[in-house]
Amino acid sequence: MSPFVFIAFSTIFGVTGQLSLKRGMSSESSASNLIIKMITSPWVMGGLVIYGLGVIFWLMAMSRFEISYIYPFASLSYVGIVIGSYLVFRERLTRMRLLGIAIIILGVIITSQS
Repeated sequence: MSPFVFIAFSTIFGVTGQLSLKRGMSSESSASNLIIKMITSPWVMGGLVIYGLGVIFWLMAMSRFEISYIYPFASLSYVGIVIGSYLVFRERLTRMRLLGIAIIILGVIITSQS
């Protein structure tokens, strides 16, 4: 099976999990309520489960392919987070961030050719 299947699922689940965690932790809380908020938020709990699925797919990729080949693909999570945070949370998407995304994608393409 192609490493891209494992990497794609790992990235999608990882990014979705992180965005869910952010959603669950976004409202302001005092430091004393932070732990309670973490364990009672369905967004946080769901985010952890989804992120965990991403880890499982990453481990499957690691078990089948050279880590030096697949590890650069982990940087695609940064791309997904920037785009996802723009779409979901309306965070700024500056020219510098877009340039960074382009550089990351170019780097992944170059390293995947080896």
